[in-house]
Amino acid sequence: MIEVFALRFLRDPGVLWLSTSKNKVVVSQLELARKTGLDIHVDVDLPDIILVDLQAGHPLFVFVEVVASDGPIGERRKQAIYALTDAGKIDRRHVAFVTAYLDRESGAFSKTAKILAWNSFAWFMSEPDKLLVLRDGTFLSDIIS
Repeated sequence: MIEVFALRFLRDPGVLWLSTSKNKVVVSQLELARKTGLDIHVDVDLPDIILVDLQAGHPLFVFVEVVASDGPIGERRKQAIYALTDAGKIDRRHVAFVTAYLDRESGAFSKTAKILAWNSFAWFMSEPDKLLVLRDGTFLSDIIS
């Protein structure tokens, strides 16, 4: 996810948080997170990965859940993460949500697709250059232009 997704979709990527089911905290850049406005608390229900794109005039925070380890980013999880970013006064336009899967034909995707949060993305390792966009209430012309 980090070596493939981040390098393809972020201009100046950084890893703020990485956890696995065996090791809850593998990488934790708490100081960099605080400098960008995000105050990470280890005891909060965080996703597997928090990436940041530092290239923009403002950081873009990307919260990633890898379905192999836990459920997708659904609406409840998205709102919990927004509570964290809202506390840091991070504009919601600078927050993105990605649920990562092995491929579109996997049982994990078919099982969880119905609960993916609107205004989030799904990414598939088998199609690394593509993103599935789940948009709510947007004109098609805004999406394809």
